[in-house]
Amino acid sequence: MNKTFLILIAFYISSCVANESFIDNTQTDFQSITFDVVQKELIIEKKIPNHLKILINKWFDEKVKINGFDGNMTFTITNFNQETSFISNGKRIDATLSFKVNLNKPTLSRKKIIEGTVSSYGTIEGDFSLSDFETVIQNTQSDLIMRLSRDLKSNM
Repeated sequence: MNKTFLILIAFYISSCVANESFIDNTQTDFQSITFDVVQKELIIEKKIPNHLKILINKWFDEKVKINGFDGNMTFTITNFNQETSFISNGKRIDATLSFKVNLNKPTLSRKKIIEGTVSSYGTIEGDFSLSDFETVIQNTQSDLIMRLSRDLKSNM
């Protein structure tokens, strides 16, 4: 009887400890963009966080399509800035990404340059763990790439 009681108390105490994150990762659903060129290239000029680099490469490899007979496209990440600030009872993440797209068609003597900046933010309030805060950062970076995809598609 004593052993059963101790086992029940141990299960009860261990069930009161929550190790899971209460914030879910954002599911990325990037939009496809097609360029009328033969070749594409991605250049990242500034150092960016590893998670963001993975997202950019995934988006560029899978969702930036080429469909043309001549020309090339160079997509450049020119700047990335991420700041953390304190708000009442929490933290806020502000992220900004600047980009430049060079479309070059030498046979038609055409060159088009698209430049832009996208921004996103995320907040967390109350009691949170470091992993919860890291999830908010990653969600903000994911939203940044989704905004980049939408912005670029609207400028085409």
